[in-house]
Amino acid sequence: MASEDEIDKLLREIAAQDSPESAPARHKDSDLPAPQRESSSGGRIAYAVTGGVIMGVGGVASGLLLPGLTMMSTGAGAAVGAFLIALISGPPRWFSR
Repeated sequence: MASEDEIDKLLREIAAQDSPESAPARHKDSDLPAPQRESSSGGRIAYAVTGGVIMGVGGVASGLLLPGLTMMSTGAGAAVGAFLIALISGPPRWFSR
């Protein structure tokens, strides 16, 4: 069994560890993640152009398959619409990584 002196010594050690003076200083800079800077407009425009091209090709393909629709007007409408929507909404986070 432990003697009274050993118990008192352990209790003092525990009290010393729990005191705020013994706690290591926290560095707030290292705890916080690095701030993400706003993406430049180059990423937004690249995303909008990519979306416009993809939807334009899809519009041209649907204009070829559907009767009564012209290929060029459908492709141009899809490309312009996708470009404007992508330009307004901006790229998702995964696109700018």
